[in-house]
Amino acid sequence: MTTPDRGEGQSPVTDADGGIRAEYNWSSVNPSTAVVTTVAIATNREPTTLEPLYKSVDADALDALLDSDGFRSTDEVTTVSFAFAGHDVTVQSDGIVVIHPGES
Repeated sequence: MTTPDRGEGQSPVTDADGGIRAEYNWSSVNPSTAVVTTVAIATNREPTTLEPLYKSVDADALDALLDSDGFRSTDEVTTVSFAFAGHDVTVQSDGIVVIHPGES
């Protein structure tokens, strides 16, 4: 499986809870693309075999909300969480994507 450039050169890592954590550079990868890529890595599947992201979240809105070039009035990190492809997804404006298996 090939993955898009994360901009940081870091491979996803497994956290203590069995989740997958990856760091991306939003200037080179859209958050919506990063979500699909990271879930594909977490599930050992090709991104094209996953359900469409739009069934879980508005990808354009996600990208716009977390866009690093967008206006931010504070230095706080914006966090968005949702379920996608049977997993709990958390995406942060600082480029962090965390994937955990969903509730059964």
